[in-house]
Amino acid sequence: MTKTANRLKRAPLAYPGMRIGLFGGSFDPAHSGHLHVAETAMRRLGLDRVWWLVTPQNPLKPKSRPLFARMASAAAMTRGTRMVVTDLEGRLGLRYSADTIAALKRRWPGVHFVWIMGGDNMRGFVKWRRWRDIMRSVPIAVVAREKIASGALDSAAFAQFAHRRIPLERARTLPGAKAPAWTYISGHLDPNSSTAIRARD
Repeated sequence: MTKTANRLKRAPLAYPGMRIGLFGGSFDPAHSGHLHVAETAMRRLGLDRVWWLVTPQNPLKPKSRPLFARMASAAAMTRGTRMVVTDLEGRLGLRYSADTIAALKRRWPGVHFVWIMGGDNMRGFVKWRRWRDIMRSVPIAVVAREKIASGALDSAAFAQFAHRRIPLERARTLPGAKAPAWTYISGHLDPNSSTAIRARD
């Protein structure tokens, strides 16, 4: 058994044809805003599962709380749902989303993966390592976390792929779409943020 295969022994179950959302983050701590994003994507895209990929350390954020504490926080938030909390990224020794997505696609070539992100991350997406590789390797669902008027759609990265945007009324076609493809899901907003919660603690 290869080293990578051994590290994937406790990976979530996935079968060819499944539609699985990949929701990466620090989740420091997980909160209702995260759950809103995941549930909205699952409902609007017709996903079978959403995997919460708890990162060992977000390269764009200051040092996080211990991984086990953030895993527990996410597990408590998703209890009773069709969502799975996993530390796959850490067990694979990966740090960047582009590498994680590539590894998961190699391991499960028949699965329709969709990258899920909150709208508050759109403007900063251009700072992500190899963000173009992410856009070209997996469809992306952006779920509103703030009012559109605040500039969430003012994203240099997504502007480059504006012609690949799928209208909201066809969002359920996104998991089967060929990347690059993305959609913006608006609707009910949840303004909670991990930063604000940590500041209150």
